[in-house]
Amino acid sequence: MAVSQEGRASPAIVRHCDRLMDSPVEIGEDRRMSRWERPVVVAVCGSPGAGKTTVARATARRLCVPFLTRDDIKVGLGLSSASVDEDGGVRLDPDFHIAGGPLSLRAETVMVDVSRLLASSGVSFVVESSVLSHTLLDALLACDARVLAVHVVARDSVVAERLRTRAAAGGAIDRQLLSQFQQGGMKRSIFDPPSGADAVVEVDTSDDGEPDIEPIEAAVVALIR
Repeated sequence: MAVSQEGRASPAIVRHCDRLMDSPVEIGEDRRMSRWERPVVVAVCGSPGAGKTTVARATARRLCVPFLTRDDIKVGLGLSSASVDEDGGVRLDPDFHIAGGPLSLRAETVMVDVSRLLASSGVSFVVESSVLSHTLLDALLACDARVLAVHVVARDSVVAERLRTRAAAGGAIDRQLLSQFQQGGMKRSIFDPPSGADAVVEVDTSDDGEPDIEPIEAAVVALIR
């Protein structure tokens, strides 16, 4: 069920949202959100090269909700401390080019803070990072969000080829990631979502092409029923 050209959410999501709006739910003394006010957060995780960003963006488009990714936050942080070369190009600090370095850790902290703000405001959204950390999950659950963890995977041969293609394009971080993968430092189990999410969906992108978002949408519908 694709999003229409007008940008409206898919019919399945709209139908269930309308149904919930017509079914009032009492709010207890603890002032927790009612069922239709509680945000649904789709947390997409997976190893570099698995295709998680593609899946996360497609999911956000399908649901017509905001998309938050640690990589974009990292770029924003990097640009804030960048300088300009003599040829007019932008020069990023050396930390930017270190996979898992200080700037990546700062981006993770900002992502958690922004996720907490959105969820506590009742906003449903898609968030993407290689690992769904306990810190992020706990922050979302503390905001009474319903969390769908989406683990994006692909065959090792496919991940290796994607990383080689990216590394060949000249990215320092991509070369580091390829080296880590070749040395066995990026096993699929490292990126498994932690327990505690309301639901978990696995999406395999080994066949390339458009990612299959239907299972994710069905899981979101199940959460908002």
